[in-house]
Amino acid sequence: MTSYHRRALAIGAAACGLAVATGAIVTACSSDAGANQGPSTQYGTPVTVGNGNARSYLVLQNGTPTELGVALSQGALDSLPMTPKMGGYEFLLPLPAGNTTQFQVVGLNWNPTGHPPPMVYTVPHFDFHFYMTSLADRNAIDPSDPAFATKAASLPAADFRLAGYVADPPANAIPHMGLHWTDSNAPEFHGQPFTRTFITGSWNGQFTFFEPMVTRAYLLTNPDEVVPVGSASQRAISGYYPAAYRVTWDAAKAEWHIALASLTH
Repeated sequence: MTSYHRRALAIGAAACGLAVATGAIVTACSSDAGANQGPSTQYGTPVTVGNGNARSYLVLQNGTPTELGVALSQGALDSLPMTPKMGGYEFLLPLPAGNTTQFQVVGLNWNPTGHPPPMVYTVPHFDFHFYMTSLADRNAIDPSDPAFATKAASLPAADFRLAGYVADPPANAIPHMGLHWTDSNAPEFHGQPFTRTFITGSWNGQFTFFEPMVTRAYLLTNPDEVVPVGSASQRAISGYYPAAYRVTWDAAKAEWHIALASLTH
């Protein structure tokens, strides 16, 4: 168990038990005879990645989503393809059956040689895309669309943006993703090597995804980190939004967790 989970379970917990229920791991913690259940975790169907697998997961507290993430098994970082590929190698991860968030698609992209900007993100890393659109709408982001350039150049209004985030040039819009926005205050833009960062994405005037991005080398250090994320003053899509993202190693389960954390409605 990571220190993040210990902190979460310590709040108001007088007794804890572990049970297995219908494919989900349920941790019950209560301070008054079971009146309030502790967090429960639901998993999506695993997908083979490298010598292991990746699966989405959703943490619920009394039925309310508090975290949505990807669990990477220990072998998932081994025997990955190393041939450069535009957009990386994508793995679509089914969401848990009990998903009640606005997120409809989870995509894991492995980039063996990274991607632009050069000397910043050109190292082997994973992109974890959490899309607030359907798969069909996401896949419709395609250069064959006559309005592709116009939609890429249509930026969300200032009130919908995270402070300090800057859009890529519209000409750099990525098919099946959209336009990426990077944090101008992130360490990698101020002389530090890229280890992990948080990106947002837009299409046709609306933010459509969140994207923690983490290097393979950083995951191999077995980190335990929760990083705060800013909040826009307005949201075009109603739902649960992260106040942080996290990158942690769970030794008990032998897997890494990369997640949108501290979700609030």
